[in-house]
Amino acid sequence: MTVNHSSVLSVDYFEAYFKLVGSSRNYDIEKANEYMTQNFFKGDLQIYGKETYQSFVTAYQNLKNNSK
Repeated sequence: MTVNHSSVLSVDYFEAYFKLVGSSRNYDIEKANEYMTQNFFKGDLQIYGKETYQSFVTAYQNLKNNSK
């Protein structure tokens, strides 16, 4: 997936991405989080900026809270 470094990715974007990773790899939310941290962010959570990272965290928390 190509990402433009100058744009801020939204919470909706990451919620959709979490769901895609989870369903395509049969991962739970925790495993999808690990996968995305290593593969999307390449291990550097600030690579796309603070706002994009915050959207990622918010999406993760939303999905984690909704799965309980």
